[in-house]
Amino acid sequence: MKKPFTLFLILLIIMFLLSWPYYMYLHETGKIDFSPIEEEDYRGIITFWDFPHWSTDDPTGYNFIKKKIQDFEYLHPGVIIEFEPIKNSNFYYDLNDIIGDGKPDIIPITSDSPFIYNDKLEPLDKYLDKSYKNSLKENVLNGFMYNKSIYGIPLGMYTSVLYINNDLFSKKEIEVPQDSEWTYDEFLEDMTKLTYQTGKKEKKSYYGLSMYIEGSYNLWGILMSDGANIVNDEGVVSFKGPQAESGLKKLIELSERGVIDPVSYGDDYNKVWDSFTVLKESAVLIDESYKIQYLKYLQNKNKLFDFDVALYPEGDSDVPLTLSPKVYGYGVTKQSDKKKLEMAYKFVKFITDSQESVEKIGYIPVKKSIALNDELMKKIDKAVKYTDYPPPNWHGKNVKINKAIIDGLINKENEKMILNKIEKIIN
Repeated sequence: MKKPFTLFLILLIIMFLLSWPYYMYLHETGKIDFSPIEEEDYRGIITFWDFPHWSTDDPTGYNFIKKKIQDFEYLHPGVIIEFEPIKNSNFYYDLNDIIGDGKPDIIPITSDSPFIYNDKLEPLDKYLDKSYKNSLKENVLNGFMYNKSIYGIPLGMYTSVLYINNDLFSKKEIEVPQDSEWTYDEFLEDMTKLTYQTGKKEKKSYYGLSMYIEGSYNLWGILMSDGANIVNDEGVVSFKGPQAESGLKKLIELSERGVIDPVSYGDDYNKVWDSFTVLKESAVLIDESYKIQYLKYLQNKNKLFDFDVALYPEGDSDVPLTLSPKVYGYGVTKQSDKKKLEMAYKFVKFITDSQESVEKIGYIPVKKSIALNDELMKKIDKAVKYTDYPPPNWHGKNVKINKAIIDGLINKENEKMILNKIEKIIN
């Protein structure tokens, strides 16, 4: 029995000696690689939540993301992006939405998002090289920074602007502001002319201005019109002093003149939107700038009047200042699997890198190299440049401030009384 085994062993050694030079030749010529095999990328499910991004050919708002998911999955076999649309308007300040096993891996964030400041997101600094940072417009990443770490990748920039019903302006022979800017005095005069009633028995009311107040930043362009800011020269968060008083006084004056549509004081955003778009009862709507694409969609379907975009009216500051979260992007929630974290980052980068498509969903590109083509978007870009970031973790306080202002306007309180409430909320 030993002789056959010995013969087999001898043959094995001979085959090895004959084949070894050939394998060495393949290695030296690069036709075979003996280097260690790299670890495989993550394969599995990544959960992703996002708000709608409307465009002129997509009234649902989800085609942009669905196309990104389809392309990414094709490029990364074995990776499944499980997408869930966000319909909860309280998402940004309801932390329970991302607590527990059912949390999403990727979520949308803005600079006022509490997720940045409550240890819910992964820092992404290690993935962001100098070349990428240099490609971005100045201070774009500031809104996603906390304790010197970056917690989000930006998709696009936005702010609040004034949408104008050109038909109602023409009817009252009022000119749309040149270069999208007007003084506060011009604004007040025009809003007053655009506020009137028709009919004798069944009266119909028209208003110069409407805006959703409670859960928005839409008031700040008026509150800051005389140069007030939410952060003083010493870096302290505060809203008081003569400039804050006069800005608030301007808002009170608009309310007392009756030019603000009463639906603005309620908690139903749809009523504010319908007042401008469907009922055509308000001549000007203050709203987020990315809504422009849905307005264009309605216009293309002959469901909307001709409209324009303007910036906030200028008071003593002589510039249309306002406050807004300003940058929309994505963060990755805390991950125990480092491969999954890296793949989640790759998907976020994949969404945000193609900046050419950002304008089509209503955002201003965050990269310097991307030029704007649409004239209305150029006006929005101008408005973004006059927009400041809110202080860290500001969303909840902003909602409380808005409610205090609404109560003050309804109860006919003066500016000092309302400012006192605001300072108590801030402190």
